Amino acid sequence: MFFGDGAGAAVLSHTETDGGFLAFRLYTDGRGKWNFTIPGGGSEFPLSYENVDAGYRYFQMNGKAVYETGVKVLPKAIWQVLKDTGLSINDIDYMIPHQPSIKILKDTAEVIGLPFEKVMTNMDRYANTSGGTIPILLDEVNRAGKLKPGTLVLFAAVGSGWTYGASIIRWS
Repeated sequence: MFFGDGAGAAVLSHTETDGGFLAFRLYTDGRGKWNFTIPGGGSEFPLSYENVDAGYRYFQMNGKAVYETGVKVLPKAIWQVLKDTGLSINDIDYMIPHQPSIKILKDTAEVIGLPFEKVMTNMDRYANTSGGTIPILLDEVNRAGKLKPGTLVLFAAVGSGWTYGASIIRWS
């Protein structure tokens, strides 16, 4: 199974300690909108009997384009937040990524020089839970006792369209 279903949220609050968001970068590039889409049911192709019969209500993905874009843009966003903070990849304790595929994550980790054991995943249990992935995984990593005050966590995500970004927090 490649796609799962899930939702999550994170509550952020003010802190007097040396913690919180150190940097974040968000990017978008609409040229990829047809590489991962559900063509039927929206304003461009309203759902009709013809569109249902044609299968337009299902995800359509150009896997090669998604992979090639993911391994190009994720490192770009990650390197930028590292530069913004003056940190190196060796300073990062854990990466909590959106999980488009394990191959994208492994190859991204290799490109940025992060040992894969620092990349937290749950895709083997839930598949790709899209926008729910990071908060679900953040909760699991926290409940496992891995997040201590001062832990540096790198978040990274790439989505359809193309939208992508990264952030670094110091856990407090």
